[in-house]
Amino acid sequence: MRKSKQFTSMPVISLEEGQQIGTIKGLVVDPMLKRVAALIIEQKGWFNDQKFIPYNNVHSVGEDAVTVKHGTMLQKGGNLPEIISLTKNKVKVGGARIVTESGTLMGEADDYYVNLASGEMIGMEFSGSFINSLFSGKAFLDINHVLTIGKDMIVCSNQALDEAIKLDGGLQEKLRDVKDSTSNLWESTIQKTRELGSNVNNSITKIKHNKKQNEENNSPLDKPTAEPNEPVAPVEQVESKGPAEPDNPSSKA
Repeated sequence: MRKSKQFTSMPVISLEEGQQIGTIKGLVVDPMLKRVAALIIEQKGWFNDQKFIPYNNVHSVGEDAVTVKHGTMLQKGGNLPEIISLTKNKVKVGGARIVTESGTLMGEADDYYVNLASGEMIGMEFSGSFINSLFSGKAFLDINHVLTIGKDMIVCSNQALDEAIKLDGGLQEKLRDVKDSTSNLWESTIQKTRELGSNVNNSITKIKHNKKQNEENNSPLDKPTAEPNEPVAPVEQVESKGPAEPDNPSSKA
């Protein structure tokens, strides 16, 4: 297998003519069949229409070049209406966001792997915040977990959360094993959006509660109703009397 980006700029050699007939400019993907439908060929010095080689006409994909049996395998787009229709759809795997059926964003597809014999897609290499929160590097997702390849999004099964394989210097480990060793971090990643929404709602509720409480505390109904010139209570008048007068000395004499 080989990454799709590694096809770019590879020379295409005709075995019968023994000459280079062009250079690979890109790949045309059939999103329904999940396979490479054709090679886009660039010919220097030629000002003709864009040309293609259907992948089933490829003889071999080597380390340094792609070979075809003869130059007639190179065709104009007008002779390949199905290929032209696919190019107009502008489906590009690289840069597409990968999301599960349940709505979890796994990351962005960086590249995809191609079966050299058949042109079938084997899997995707992806990265993003979901992966970076678990480990540094990229992850591989088997094509069997991919449900839909669209223009902007790639939809995969919920099982992809567990079955994706981390890629780290040749070390391959399923994300479900990573999840077991970093369960707290995994859960916080899955629930990040939900928790953020909950925190925002709690903050808004608290603000509303505090505002209502302040309004009630400042209400005129809660202010004291006693007038400033209110008469002193009788008990205070009794307490303010002076000491009793002493007996008349003359009466004791």
